[in-house]
Amino acid sequence: MLNINYNSYKSLIIFFIFLFIFVFGLISVKDFGVSSDELDQRHSGFIELNYIGEKLTPNILEYYKGNREYIDLNDENYLEKFSGHFLNTVSAFLEVIFNIEDIRNVFIFKHYIYFTIFFLSLISFYKICQIRFENWYISLIGVLIIFLSPRILANSFYDPKDIPFLSILIFSLHFGLVFFNKLNFKNMIYFAIFNALVISGVRIYGVISPLLVISSILIYNFLNKESFKKELIFVLYSILFTLFFSIIIKPTLWENTLSNFISSFKYLSEFGEVWIIPNLFFGEIVSAKDVPWYYSIVWISITTPIFYLILFIIGILIYLKNFFQYFIKNFSNKKFYFDTIFFSIIIIPLIGSIILRESSFNSWRHLYFIYPYFVIFCLIAINLIIDFLKKNSLSLYFNYLIIIILVINLSWIIKNHPFQYSYFNILAGKNLNQKFDIDYWGLSFKQNLEYILDNDERKKITIVSNSINKPIHFKNSLSKINRKRFIFDQKNPNPDYIITNFFLDDIKKYRTFDDNFIDKEYYVFSEILVDGESINTVFKKK
Repeated sequence: MLNINYNSYKSLIIFFIFLFIFVFGLISVKDFGVSSDELDQRHSGFIELNYIGEKLTPNILEYYKGNREYIDLNDENYLEKFSGHFLNTVSAFLEVIFNIEDIRNVFIFKHYIYFTIFFLSLISFYKICQIRFENWYISLIGVLIIFLSPRILANSFYDPKDIPFLSILIFSLHFGLVFFNKLNFKNMIYFAIFNALVISGVRIYGVISPLLVISSILIYNFLNKESFKKELIFVLYSILFTLFFSIIIKPTLWENTLSNFISSFKYLSEFGEVWIIPNLFFGEIVSAKDVPWYYSIVWISITTPIFYLILFIIGILIYLKNFFQYFIKNFSNKKFYFDTIFFSIIIIPLIGSIILRESSFNSWRHLYFIYPYFVIFCLIAINLIIDFLKKNSLSLYFNYLIIIILVINLSWIIKNHPFQYSYFNILAGKNLNQKFDIDYWGLSFKQNLEYILDNDERKKITIVSNSINKPIHFKNSLSKINRKRFIFDQKNPNPDYIITNFFLDDIKKYRTFDDNFIDKEYYVFSEILVDGESINTVFKKK
């Protein structure tokens, strides 16, 4: 590895890397705006919490609920009941317990929760890598690759669904591999609990970890042991406990359990048909159900650092070579099963996105959960390259290259903080806001609204959004006092300011003012640039 014996400092290095990640997260939380999905997810959490209160503690519910009314969880018109998840309910409960009143503080609190869960999942990911590679250095590189992937990092603060799902899937797989290695009651319970969490909504692919792990355990023990009665019993118990915990965790399953379970999977599998959302893809407006088959592949390719893409391709080729070259021997090697699980978590959802076009909108965020396993194949490549170069005493230089790449990514992240969600690599080309959706959740409004407040002394400021993102969402990024200074009136024909993040502004019905009017009556007052591309612009009345 490195000439310096870093193994003697192993514990300190690991501790300080994770400490750096955690501290970076804590000091960054307040820098991010509120995503347009968060308000709905908060509401979803209170609907589930209200239902739980009605069933279990109606007297306590009445005390805290007051005169607020919520739709019934089982109302047939409330579709979110199938895609909401326990984190919404838990955060709603904590919001009540801690009596958080201002809406901005509510979402800041949620952002702390989201990032903390992501951070804990990085620890679990490190342990997954340790199980696979038995090499702390390689495992730590894997953690840093995920952390220093700009879009994943940014979304870990405010994404109410995709990154929490990524994190819980990591937990499920981590305890699944632990269960695979040592079948006992404790490991089975942990595995079942996180299986229940990961399949209780959000994404149809929540079933992928338990199915892959359980089938791998059965195949491995069937082929390598004369009798696997004990293993079979543990597997059956893990399935039963997974179902048991799923029902407890998911209130929609408390009534009409089988029917609602089937309806939940049906809804999640048809998600792309339920939410028909337009996309800007290579300069063309395309509906989610009509995107080309390569939509997700292109998005992954243009928003992932190039070096990671190269490593991933090498890692996949190594896996496929070993798969066919040692096909028979592989079935007695646990690492082969692990790699096949990782490969399947990537390829099955990708094929699903190609065939079904499900959830094909807002870039590839609905597939973010495959990214940790993408990284594992990067690590397979790194591991092989280091072993190969050791023979020629050149591994030191490759390690330096890895560190340099990670430092370059870190410097980009710091330079463009908190707009890391706008990352594109060189494959995306130029004029990005004319070709792709960038700030589809309206996070950049926070910084430009604050810039207006800092540079305009008027007590009341009129402003209109010129994109699909409307004030009901992005105004929650501001403090209560600052929200009162703005008059958000989308029907105002002559506001003091016009603001846009360019999201779907090519669709006329989402625009309030055309370019000719803006050019004639307004001038550019503030512009947020990432790699020379504007992601948010404020126009001030002349």
